[in-house]
Amino acid sequence: MRIKVLFVVLVLCLASTARAQNVEIFGGYSYMGNNNGTGYVQTSVNGWNAAVTANYKSWGVVAGFSGHQYNASASAPTPVAGSGGSGTMFLFGPQYSFRRVPRVTPFVHALFGEVQGSIISSVTPALCSVQGPCQGGGSSISPETVFAMALGGGLDVKVNKHVWVRLIQVDYVRQNFSQNDSSNGAVNAPRISAGVVFTFGKR
Repeated sequence: MRIKVLFVVLVLCLASTARAQNVEIFGGYSYMGNNNGTGYVQTSVNGWNAAVTANYKSWGVVAGFSGHQYNASASAPTPVAGSGGSGTMFLFGPQYSFRRVPRVTPFVHALFGEVQGSIISSVTPALCSVQGPCQGGGSSISPETVFAMALGGGLDVKVNKHVWVRLIQVDYVRQNFSQNDSSNGAVNAPRISAGVVFTFGKR
């Protein structure tokens, strides 16, 4: 499924780029924090976020890619001492940019696609491995590829003609995992990103 989604995203992006005024390439650091079940608060959710956007005037088409790796600690009274996991998202959707101020561009977007990831739990988190089964009485959950979406926006500031700084991008992210420590399956997360945007064409 992931290969099919990537193929569709790339085809649509290339088709949009042919008629676009400009193309933007974003890359940077990303932090995601969420709760994947009662008492399980994820920490150290560090990763990366990248995107390619084809713009025509204020509207754009975004193909986004991001990955996160985390360790988690459980809060009382949950008996499990910790958990961890990893995930890679592939998202696609429309973006609208407010271009009234020449050097500052706020934007909003709605992105949809899939995430491939896994979550594990263990009584002894130091002995856990995201890639394999946990030791010390823990258990491993197989990776899943499921629906994901990101709703949010951000703020870009101009450095020069071809370089902008994305001061902040904030998204509400939903990942529809069915196998995790939560009773309802889905994982909801705020995601905060920042980085550099390279622009080709007239912005």
